Amino acid sequence: VESLNSVLDDNRLLTMPNGERIQFGDNVNFMFETHSLAFASPATVSRMSVIYLSEEDVDPHSTVKSWLSTLPEEQSKLIGGWIE
Repeated sequence: VESLNSVLDDNRLLTMPNGERIQFGDNVNFMFETHSLAFASPATVSRMSVIYLSEEDVDPHSTVKSWLSTLPEEQSKLIGGWIE
């Protein structure tokens, strides 16, 4: 994960272990899911936003229902029928 520090910076440049560099544009965003940040350095953590969602605190049904309300009505009804 430490090699991702530069891509998480404003320069958005990923340097691979073999030295190859990949430049990402402003239209690229990264999302990571992890169970622990135990091995991440403070530099890495400072470049991220951490959102903690506990299954005890968040009802998945309510989350999906909220998302459906942002869709056009026709799509919302169609997808909502699959979920119910």
